[in-house]
Amino acid sequence: MRERVLDYEEAVLSIVNLIPAGKVLTYGDIAEILERGGPRQVGAVMSKGSADVPWWRVLRADGRPPQGLESTAVGHYREESTALRTAGRSAGADGTRGETRVDLRVSRWNPTPAQQRDLQRIRAALGAGTAGNSFSPAGLSEADDGVGP
Repeated sequence: MRERVLDYEEAVLSIVNLIPAGKVLTYGDIAEILERGGPRQVGAVMSKGSADVPWWRVLRADGRPPQGLESTAVGHYREESTALRTAGRSAGADGTRGETRVDLRVSRWNPTPAQQRDLQRIRAALGAGTAGNSFSPAGLSEADDGVGP
């Protein structure tokens, strides 16, 4: 059963690697693209901390960066010219007041037809890896070790 989870992880990370600089997707967007799991399952994959992927390009549905990594993520957003907004109290000149979020209306990735084909290939590869069995990543939680009933 562990191999199937790795297939899901690879699919998630493959999508993350396709997101261009300055663009983002939410955890839920990735789950929808894969037609498997949900935001929590994608979050569980992302929480494993692979430094090889642009993790800051995947965020919560309200535009907030990954929890605990906000300052690092905001640095990446500024470097990549990702559209940002400040929620909460109005920001001061130094940007210290309020909460910085990504403006999803502007920065959400809208794949080109060629990129859409790449996403479809990833989804198909995941489907091929799980065909003929009842595995569903939606049934996994972060603490699930994949062993047992």
